[in-house]
Amino acid sequence: MGTQENGAAAVTNKEIADRISNALITKNVPASFLAERTDMSYKQVRATLKGDRSLTVVEFRQIAEAINVKPSTLLPDTFASQDAA
Repeated sequence: MGTQENGAAAVTNKEIADRISNALITKNVPASFLAERTDMSYKQVRATLKGDRSLTVVEFRQIAEAINVKPSTLLPDTFASQDAA
């Protein structure tokens, strides 16, 4: 099912998943809320939160909007340091 991601992509997925999970905890929002507010199924949301699934840009934006955070806060710090270079 699908292609196996390289190591860097898997790490990035996990970092983004962790940031989304932390935002959900901080905002006291259940994962099921994301499925209701995005075009993702609950199964897709759970796989995303485990870092097992890459997000599309649209899904990423929908998640940020659903939990009312700036999308940049959900990105790994390495993205910010690349922009500064």
